[in-house]
Amino acid sequence: MGFVFEVAADYVSRRWLSALGALSYGAAMIAFGLSDSIVLMTAAAFVWGASSDAFAHGAEVALVDLAGDELANALAKLNTWSSIGELLGPVTLAVASTLVVGWRSAFVGLGVIMLGYAALLASQRFPPPHPGEHRPSPVAGVLAVLSDRRVVVLAISMGLFSLLDEPLAGFLIAFNEHVRRETAVIANAAILAWTLGQLAGFAAYDRITGERRPELVVLVSAVITGVALPIAVFAPWLLLRIAAMAAFGAAGAVFYVTLNAKVLALRPGQVGSVSAVVSLIGMVGMGFPGVVGAACDAFGLAGGLLLYVAVPVLILPLVARNAR
Repeated sequence: MGFVFEVAADYVSRRWLSALGALSYGAAMIAFGLSDSIVLMTAAAFVWGASSDAFAHGAEVALVDLAGDELANALAKLNTWSSIGELLGPVTLAVASTLVVGWRSAFVGLGVIMLGYAALLASQRFPPPHPGEHRPSPVAGVLAVLSDRRVVVLAISMGLFSLLDEPLAGFLIAFNEHVRRETAVIANAAILAWTLGQLAGFAAYDRITGERRPELVVLVSAVITGVALPIAVFAPWLLLRIAAMAAFGAAGAVFYVTLNAKVLALRPGQVGSVSAVVSLIGMVGMGFPGVVGAACDAFGLAGGLLLYVAVPVLILPLVARNAR
């Protein structure tokens, strides 16, 4: 569904796409919180996921048009708030579950808040899609983006980088607990450092990058992630691993924001279609955690984690080529 909504953002009202997505999002949260049936919960979760695509992509495409030359800084601010939300989400549910309100009330209450946000979005002015005579049909537009080598090369870089996500955290925690024999608290310390490093990278993005050329920023941050990740995984000293994981998170945040801004600015008027192609190429990596799991079964957790360590190495020649 996300692919459809991303392309649609080039052709329909971004305001209504985002507002109606937020409306369905809130309704699905309320339905999930009130339901006692696994079938209804599953249906609500599906609507919830699809609605989040419409809500997020309509707003993202509008943001690209509004931000102009300040797109990278705008994306950094967006991701800063997103990271804070990722930290507060589990905390909110944990607190609600321990109090008398329970998790159901948390879902219903947050769903009501989302309905209010949908109304706020509907009251805003979003930049409209580019005039019809200046853009191809949806299918022709996507095919044109797929034939653009610049988009494909950078989309592959984005897709490879997206592999360094939550499954990596799970494998790393398992490695620290079962191979290093660390307690759960210590095993999770590196993941916390990663999260805080990301947040710092997003929040301080403008000060970190300054007026440097985006291609150089992408290359340098890719090198840092490539050096920091193996240290964060295999270094024998805990403090060094934590520091390396924080550096990995900060450099990864800078890499993602800069590369994403560059990709989204490649084809004005087709931001949604470009984003859809990036998502489509990135879907190829959905089976990567399974491959890592198979490697862990065959060679141990260290052998599986080596596959993650190799990912930044694969990214480097792609972004180095772009920098030239």
